Amino acid sequence: MPPENFINEPSVEERLLARIDLIDAALACALLRIGTDDPEGAMQAMARNDAIITLVQNGRTRLPLFQFDTANNRVFDVVRAILQVRPPHISNLRLVYWMTRAHVDFRCAPAQRFGNDDAAIVGAFRRYIEAVGQG
Repeated sequence: MPPENFINEPSVEERLLARIDLIDAALACALLRIGTDDPEGAMQAMARNDAIITLVQNGRTRLPLFQFDTANNRVFDVVRAILQVRPPHISNLRLVYWMTRAHVDFRCAPAQRFGNDDAAIVGAFRRYIEAVGQG
């Protein structure tokens, strides 16, 4: 029996990113009405200030579209609230996974409720990151 070749199978990260609408830094700047010659630098600066979620795909900065309130040209306030309470061990990828997975409290993904149930979303995230105490 020949050995199985797993090289061409997409990674968990690649499969997750393929399911999410991602935009590049230039489009994010356009959505936010930020004029700059360095869109990637502008988005990275916002990420360092816990104002936006960035991911890296194929070496490029990519941003989940769900965090943008496109009607008002801004990032949803709940994104900053979650980023401010996020512990260091929760990566952006894991955070995006949590935001895009169906949640029992909302009967949909938390990201689908941004701008409507923000306090409940932050509360659900706080419960998610609580240390599990046993014994």
